[in-house]
Amino acid sequence: MRSATLRQLEYFVAACETGTVSEAAVRCSASQASVSAALNELERGLGVQLLFRIPAKGVALTRVGEQALPIAKRILRDSEQLSALAWEEEHDVAGPLRVAATFALSPRVLPAIAEGFANRYPRVDLHLFDGLASEVQQQLADRLVDCALLYRRQLEQDFSVTSIRSVQPFAVLSEHHPLAGSPEISLSQLSQERLILVDPRGSSDVIQRLLKSAGVVPRIGASFENPETVRAMVARGLGYSVFSGRRKGTDSFDGRGIVFVPIADSVVPNEVVLARSAGTVPNARLAALEAFLLEPDVMSEFG
Repeated sequence: MRSATLRQLEYFVAACETGTVSEAAVRCSASQASVSAALNELERGLGVQLLFRIPAKGVALTRVGEQALPIAKRILRDSEQLSALAWEEEHDVAGPLRVAATFALSPRVLPAIAEGFANRYPRVDLHLFDGLASEVQQQLADRLVDCALLYRRQLEQDFSVTSIRSVQPFAVLSEHHPLAGSPEISLSQLSQERLILVDPRGSSDVIQRLLKSAGVVPRIGASFENPETVRAMVARGLGYSVFSGRRKGTDSFDGRGIVFVPIADSVVPNEVVLARSAGTVPNARLAALEAFLLEPDVMSEFG
């Protein structure tokens, strides 16, 4: 037994409702021969006769045909609903969207998404999360979130990524540091000072690799998972740090000042990326979010 095709069921329903193969062909924009051949193939595949062909009168349902007709209609209706659902998923910006970001990026971009994106697309059921780089990537791998914002150098798994913004590294110093007013600084000038790191699991060596590329062996002072703790330590003159991108504010959590000084060394910029699980087909919600993140005002939030 072969499965019936949607085209065969369409011709069958049309023949039943119009009463003739010729009228069914007109309704379905097909030739009479094609409709007749499809009906014959449908019956052979199912192993039953569905229609009586009555010369000069048209067609009539057999007993089995009477039972098959509502089933055929239901299958066609379900197929139409499935197609409509797929179209909405691809084109209609509505439905659930779960977005994660690392702690380093979440204060910069999640508020903008919560306000600007949500106001623009009120039919999107938006859920926002933040966490360590390793946690965000595990959420994405487990498909607990639809996409995640993180730095390219933090990537540990094979995700599909879209580059959102290239960001330069900056030395982060206390506002009272002797080099705070410099237009730019070489990392070698800081090599004897303590380096205070943002140390989320899964990306603890990002800055160290950057320093290595500049030929600097740092003196590691301490590391913290919370970027605000790092900024507060630097603001008190307890060391320096290196961040990807420059935040808009210059105050640490406790109100002391910090400065972001461009790095003079030839170092490769980092990138903010929007990551999706490999094999995930982008939908209208993800496409709209990507377009939103690429708008100049939003991109500027990444520093």
